[in-house]
Amino acid sequence: MKHTHHAIYNEPWTAALIIGIAVIFIILLVWFIYRRRVTSDGLSPKERKELSSEQKQILSMLRQYGEPMLQKQLVDILQYDLEDAVEIIKEMESKGLILRSWNPEQSTYEITLA
Repeated sequence: MKHTHHAIYNEPWTAALIIGIAVIFIILLVWFIYRRRVTSDGLSPKERKELSSEQKQILSMLRQYGEPMLQKQLVDILQYDLEDAVEIIKEMESKGLILRSWNPEQSTYEITLA
C-alpha cells in the first residue's frame, strides 16, 4: 500500500501565495519607514492639527535642536518680524508649550520646551 501525502506546500498556488504575502509585507514595511521619515518633525498629530504653522515650526525646531535656544536665534532663523515672533512665543508660553527665561549674558530670552 502506497502512502501519498499531498502536502500543502507542494501545491504551486501555495508558493505563489507565500511569495505574494512576503512581497506585500515588504512593500508595507518600506512605506511605513518612508512615511515616518517624511513626517519626523517631532510633532504629535494633535499638535499638527491644533497649532498655527508658526507655532508648529517653532516647536519642531526646538525639539530637533534638543536644547534651549535664544529668542534672537529663533527670530533670525525663522525670519519673522521681531514683534510677531514675540507674540507667537508668548502665546506658546501661555499654552504651556514652552518656557521663557531672561538670559542677562545674551540680553535676550532663552526658550526651552515645557
